[in-house]
Parts: sequence; structure tokens; C-alpha cells
Amino acid sequence: MDNSTVHFEIRRDAVQKYFYWSACIAALFLGLCLFGFGIILGIVYCFTLGPWLARKQAQALQYRLEGRTLHIEQGVIFLKRKAIPLERITDLVLTQGPLLRMLGLWRLDIQTAGTGQQMAEGYLYGLVNPDQTRALLLERRNLNSQ
Repeated sequence: MDNSTVHFEIRRDAVQKYFYWSACIAALFLGLCLFGFGIILGIVYCFTLGPWLARKQAQALQYRLEGRTLHIEQGVIFLKRKAIPLERITDLVLTQGPLLRMLGLWRLDIQTAGTGQQMAEGYLYGLVNPDQTRALLLERRNLNSQ
């Protein structure tokens, strides 16, 4: 069994742009739903708090594999630290929506057994080598199951 620690490299500049633009789009869409009043708040967010928050969110991301556990750390205002045992991973899905595609990024969705929910348990944004990361996680997961 391999107990080494692997830190996954993140394309932080591109992830920062992704967080910024997805938040701006959401804020402006919410503004439209609030009959125009929220558009002003959305615009203010995009030019004031938005760039700072996106930069801090991208800097806070950490993904590492310690032995047979994947650790995900994220958040600025609300911090989240997650440890996912590889044995619980049922699928690793590479996802690329329109905004991710424009920025040349992929998101790796971590699907697990036993969470009782349809959404992924973890997301890894902006990995430098998403295909290699997926292959490594699958290899380590399958190491003990053989």
C-alpha cells in the first residue's frame, strides 16, 4: 500500500476567473429575478467584492491524496475540509460546462457511495492534469480491491 502524499497542482489564475465569472453571472441573474433592483447589487458585487473573493477562493483550494484518503480544503468565509476515503469513491467524472470550456478548465466530480444524495461529494476545480489525477485516484482506489 502506498502511503505517500500527493499534492495536486491547480491552475489558480483560471480557477479565479471561473469563480469570478460564475458568481457575477449568478448575481446578475438573481438581480433580474428581483425585478431590476438586484441588478445594481450584482453590478456592485462584480466590481467590488467579486474580484477579491474569487482570488481568495482560488488561493484557499487544496487537494491532496494521503495514502488512501483524498483531502479537499476550500472556502474563505465558510471553510470546508473534507476527507474522502478512496474505498467510498464509486465514480470520478470529468465535467466541462461552457464557462469551464472557455477557460480551458475541467472539474473532477467525486461520486461516493452512502451519501444519500444525488450530487457529488467533492469537486476538484482546475487541476493541471485532470486525466492523470483521475487515473491516479482510480489506481489507488483499486489497489486494495484486487
